[in-house]
Amino acid sequence: MPKNHRDTTSYNFDVAATQYDEVFTHSNIGVLQRYRVYHWLETIDFFSLPKKIFEINCGTGYDAEQFHNRGHGVVATDGSAEMIKLAKAKRNPKVDFFQLQFSDVTTQQKFENSQVLFSNFGGLNCIDSKELKIFAQDIAKKQSVGDLLIWVIMPKKSLMESIYFLLTFQFSKVFRRNTSKPTPVNLHDTAIPTFYHSPKELKRILKKDYIIELIKPVALFLPPSYMEDFFKQKKSMLRFLNTLESIFGNISAGAAWSDHFILIAKKQ
Repeated sequence: MPKNHRDTTSYNFDVAATQYDEVFTHSNIGVLQRYRVYHWLETIDFFSLPKKIFEINCGTGYDAEQFHNRGHGVVATDGSAEMIKLAKAKRNPKVDFFQLQFSDVTTQQKFENSQVLFSNFGGLNCIDSKELKIFAQDIAKKQSVGDLLIWVIMPKKSLMESIYFLLTFQFSKVFRRNTSKPTPVNLHDTAIPTFYHSPKELKRILKKDYIIELIKPVALFLPPSYMEDFFKQKKSMLRFLNTLESIFGNISAGAAWSDHFILIAKKQ
């Protein structure tokens, strides 16, 4: 059984692994949110030249395969053995998948040989602020000038989540993210201990070693993925929210109020 919160998180993702693509990757909301991530990658011309990408929290490997298909070299890792098992079974065998915990990233020669450290959709929300700061400092010691961090993280506030809890009279949850304590987040009936991090906090953690290239909302108006069942019956509403996202989702200040935000930083 799990001995600490990291072990608990890995164990819980093991339990959720078989349903992960169904409940998120290929869900209507998950597809639209990922499109926004790739929109911002296109904005910085990320795909123009082949890069060596080291991914953490790769889940079932969807992003790793997409990067490989676009000509990048990809090493993809996850703390969950079941996620890696599924990734190896479902994705292109040329992608290098293996199980790895946060604490061991900087011990990997494959990481030192990479140019980009990528983490999508809240992988870094599995650790608290203190651990995140230590992790960032350790990463900075290994990266070279010009190397990139591309992290997609859940902030301490979410406009759509707060509206949802207000409309459903769950008033105690309206600002549930605004805490330093772990918040249980449901993933297919599995509770994942989650820590939220604001853009301001990330800027403070990274300012010594990195230049912030971009911080933008990912799902300012798009809802969190746990609302998928609700929006299955209201696809026109989801399309409307996606239109709002495309119009107003470029406002940097909205990163602090979106379901996720993307941070791109360059080692200086």
